Amino acid sequence: MTIGDFEGNTKSDKVYEYLKERILTGAYNPGDRLVIREVSRQLGVSDIPVREAIKKLASDGLLELKSHSGARIAPLNIKNLEEIFTIRVELETLATRLAVDAATSEELDLLESHVQSMDESIQNNDIPTYTASNRQFHQLLYRASHAPILVEMIENLFMRSENSKMIFHHDPARLRASNEEHRAVVEALRSKDREKAVSVIRAQKESGFKIVIDALKLSRSLLGG
Repeated sequence: MTIGDFEGNTKSDKVYEYLKERILTGAYNPGDRLVIREVSRQLGVSDIPVREAIKKLASDGLLELKSHSGARIAPLNIKNLEEIFTIRVELETLATRLAVDAATSEELDLLESHVQSMDESIQNNDIPTYTASNRQFHQLLYRASHAPILVEMIENLFMRSENSKMIFHHDPARLRASNEEHRAVVEALRSKDREKAVSVIRAQKESGFKIVIDALKLSRSLLGG
């Protein structure tokens, strides 16, 4: 995958999207250094768009900038993540509630296509594609609320927490169960069943976030942290 595969009006935008994707999919580990010259050479661009992208990633909370060591992948702070996840549950539940009345038929069809894509990814044991489709499903679901300020808040918190999932392995059985929950949400949206859509999303988020936090705590204890 190259930066040409990513949307953006400028080289800086494309570098930003490329690095963000690699951070969120676990290509980098917390604490890893990002050396501007190495990234520039790898992507075939000058240092300027890389510097601009790194500044933006730092403002998103995905990178730390330190004068003596440059850019590093932001470390995982369990206490902060617990707070972010608590807020995300409420905001994402609210967005789903609003989407029941606001989602268009085109948005519902697209949500369904993401569910089908995730089914295929599970069958092919293609975790990266599943992860991308899952992210697109939830982004579209919340945008279907047609509440732009709420969506902006959710996406900001997503950026600040999603790289936490890099530390655990995906269980195919859990992925199948999760996708059945996605299917149930789409069916609830089509039938205007607000309480069903909200209860499924809340349960999925609470369960998923607990798995992440428990895995982080276990990893920390094994490392003696």
